Amino acid sequence: MPLIADENTYYKIASNLLNGKYYLKDYPSTVTPTIPFIVAFFKTTASPIIGIILHKILHVVFAILGFRYLFLFLSNLELGQKIVFALVALSAVNPIGIAFYGRLYPEGILMFSFWGFMYYATANIKTGHFIKMLLFFVILVLTRYLYAVLGVIIVYNLYRYYKAQGAKSIYKLGLYCVVFSIPVLFWAKYVYIIEQEVTSEEVSYFKRFKSENPIVYNIKAGLGLIKHEEVRKVNGIPAFASLFVPIDSYRNYWLSIGLVFAFLAGYFSRKLMLGEKILATAIILTMLGLIFAGTGFSRYWLILLPGYLLGFYYLIQKFEISEKWIIYGIYTLCIIYIINEFRLDYLILNRYL
Repeated sequence: MPLIADENTYYKIASNLLNGKYYLKDYPSTVTPTIPFIVAFFKTTASPIIGIILHKILHVVFAILGFRYLFLFLSNLELGQKIVFALVALSAVNPIGIAFYGRLYPEGILMFSFWGFMYYATANIKTGHFIKMLLFFVILVLTRYLYAVLGVIIVYNLYRYYKAQGAKSIYKLGLYCVVFSIPVLFWAKYVYIIEQEVTSEEVSYFKRFKSENPIVYNIKAGLGLIKHEEVRKVNGIPAFASLFVPIDSYRNYWLSIGLVFAFLAGYFSRKLMLGEKILATAIILTMLGLIFAGTGFSRYWLILLPGYLLGFYYLIQKFEISEKWIIYGIYTLCIIYIINEFRLDYLILNRYL
């Protein structure tokens, strides 16, 4: 399939990057660097399509590794292996995921880095686990700025390690935090300087809103009460439902609100383990970050999908429904999604071949 929307943005920046300029058009860009740098790595003038194909394959590999970390994370919770496999399977065949994991969008890398971060943030207390958590955090932030909110979880883990190992370990872990913060701080300084001179010709994540009260504007757009001036449809909360309904660009405010309350009710209906507490915190922080950023495309919710499904599972358990029937229901939904993907494949092949 041809490159579309943000893929073209990343490709243009990568082309300019190889000429020594991190530009989209005529001025420096503040687009997150991960995807443009990878595009530049694979870009070849001899056969451009080969570079794009290899890059897309890499994204699929990242997504698969992300599902591996998801499986490991869920396996550490008090869940049966059958329900773990079912939740991973339903996450893997989600229509939004199928649409974006194989494209030049950051979702494959985010799936890998978010669930890698979650796995090591909830793992046994070891210095190696803390270092890997920091590495995944850096990848997350440089892929999508929004995930900087997960720094709260790093601070909590410093406290957790302090309680387990004492003050001496904190100095060493603090040093690791400083070292891993260097690329993030360097890029933050670059963004700050460029944003002072950004023009309307360039993509900016920080001067997108022309309202006199940008905070109120952002929150309204993030909640889906208004349509952002730079997009075609209302996003934010109304787009949440489209993560579960396989209809292109589906929006429904009240269904989305109901689904949000349902998965939250699932978490709050039980005594949570450490991993569940950290996951619930990460989900809430990220969703609030999306609201304050004034955004929320369907694919923005995708990385958190397994966490939503886990909340739904906990809520359904409260109705004392047999786990066997829950698993049957999950796999039935998987089959529906797969059949729908074959339908879409047929339509796409007829369009492009």
